[in-house]
Amino acid sequence: MLTLSHLKTLTVARLPDEVTSDILCRLSVKDLLRFRSVSKPWCSSIDDPYFIKLHLSHSLKTNTNHSLILSHWEDNFFSVDYDLFETTQRLNHPFGEQRKTLQILGSCNGLLALVDDKDRIFLWNPSTRKSQFSRREFGFLANNALHWMVFKTPQSRNQELVGFDLGSEEFRFLELPECCLDKVLWFHINAVGGDICLTSTYRETDNVVVDVWIMKEYGVKQSWFKLISWKEPHFMPCSTVALPLALSKDGGEVLFFIEYKWFNWGRRIDSFVWYDLRSQEVENVVIRDIPTSFEVNWYVDSLVPLNSNAQQ
Repeated sequence: MLTLSHLKTLTVARLPDEVTSDILCRLSVKDLLRFRSVSKPWCSSIDDPYFIKLHLSHSLKTNTNHSLILSHWEDNFFSVDYDLFETTQRLNHPFGEQRKTLQILGSCNGLLALVDDKDRIFLWNPSTRKSQFSRREFGFLANNALHWMVFKTPQSRNQELVGFDLGSEEFRFLELPECCLDKVLWFHINAVGGDICLTSTYRETDNVVVDVWIMKEYGVKQSWFKLISWKEPHFMPCSTVALPLALSKDGGEVLFFIEYKWFNWGRRIDSFVWYDLRSQEVENVVIRDIPTSFEVNWYVDSLVPLNSNAQQ
């Protein structure tokens, strides 16, 4: 484990900039914020936009520095380390003592989008503890594009998936797989492993089926493939849904969030499970010191800054 004394030794050794950057980009955001005090050059390097992008890219590529953000009762937030599920940290409310009703809309590159009871949108980086008001709309991010489910025309009966490319600033509609959305009890679209993921839950005779579809080639309808067809999840009463959040580091398991959409006999106990793609077996994930009911978002810790008006 690197310490401040180790880093000061590296500074004296005057390693090439690319070597120093390669070392730093492997560290956690918490460590990087602490190591800004090593020297002015180090502080300048860590704050450099190129390094911030490099660190984020490394985290996404290696599936490191990821967390689950849990929200409870609309103003309490908890962070669960993805590598150590037993590690839970309560996050300081971005508005201090001002109790606001907040809902997480989604996350992108380490920034959370929050909406309050007045429909105002705020950006918050829990790692750097900065937040600001935003006028932008938010969907989920995949393939460098933001996505929403929308009605194409006022007369449309079904919603369609639209993407906004952040590079070309162009909109496009993306065709969904042939999965009979008209008969589903519930469906959800998000990003898993950087790809667009569609989850549909429906009844088939006496079974409850959870299908998970992945679009491997962005924008190509024929590239949709069914990753999982999970029949009769025995732990799922009719009042719950299973939402895939992330792949394991080796890609062999999928982390599911099991969420109660309605109260079951006056109680709601949300949970997580691992689904093994090869054996199709399910393993419960035990995380201590978390609420019994919550909303969850997949999140990558990053140094991505807000604008100059960001709150400290």
